[in-house]
Amino acid sequence: MFSSRPTITPRDGAAGGRVQSAWTPERERRAVRLYLLEGFTAAEVADVLGPTFSRAAVIGKMRRLGCLKREARAVLAEPPAESRKPRRCSPRRVEVRLPPQRPPQPLPPLREIEPTGTPTTLACLPHGACRWPIDDPGSGRMHLARFCGGPADGHTYCAAHRALAVRYPS
Repeated sequence: MFSSRPTITPRDGAAGGRVQSAWTPERERRAVRLYLLEGFTAAEVADVLGPTFSRAAVIGKMRRLGCLKREARAVLAEPPAESRKPRRCSPRRVEVRLPPQRPPQPLPPLREIEPTGTPTTLACLPHGACRWPIDDPGSGRMHLARFCGGPADGHTYCAAHRALAVRYPS
């Protein structure tokens, strides 16, 4: 069924050395007729058209022309709307099964450390102050969150909150 096909070379008189297409309007019409109406496969159409055409060339041309064989067959096989019978059974329900979930683990107890400075909002924190959040006002209200405000000595957090935030390898 599959045969080795010669490569296409520029024909005599081709402008600029470009490869001239082997697809003529008559070959296009013939390929469409064989492919869609007579139900030939792309390989069979290629064999009928000659050694210049491959199965891939036929498929590519049909796609560029907008001919989709599956749609054509579905339209031909579909009975007219009047003769359709209503479905009596409901479609099967597909149960989606998710992997089992682990039960939630309790959070470790928080080590609460009192603010070492005057709690204030982020917008009012002075340069060099601790930026450890003291409360959580909720989503959309972070501009109201209060921060520690203690002396950070060139760091982001004060010494007490830095001890909570950073763990050095043992």
